[in-house]
Amino acid sequence: MLPYEGPELDTATPRQYASVEDLARPRSGVEEEDYEVPGVGWIRIKGITRADFLTAQRRFGEDLQAQERFILSRSVIQPRVTEAIAGQWQEASGVQEINKLAMRINEMSGITQGADKSVVEEA
Repeated sequence: MLPYEGPELDTATPRQYASVEDLARPRSGVEEEDYEVPGVGWIRIKGITRADFLTAQRRFGEDLQAQERFILSRSVIQPRVTEAIAGQWQEASGVQEINKLAMRINEMSGITQGADKSVVEEA
């Protein structure tokens, strides 16, 4: 078969280009879910956006505690958690309590081990 021979391309359906509004429309695809904090109760969480992820890195650099407080303030939506409340939570909880929650938030956000991180490295 010659290189120019092959299946016919579908030219009947024109491409539909995105608008500026389409690009700015929230569409993270991250769903909310209920999460049980053992011995505490249920909370409502959601994944973070790319903007949240980049802001945490830029604003707090190597301060992982501050990054965690920021991410918790963006991800825990019921009850509403501020960075100050997240700090109190860090002081009151055992190591695994927030760690397990953070792993679930990462999964919901698409930033778990094995996820493509090349985009993050370029930022």
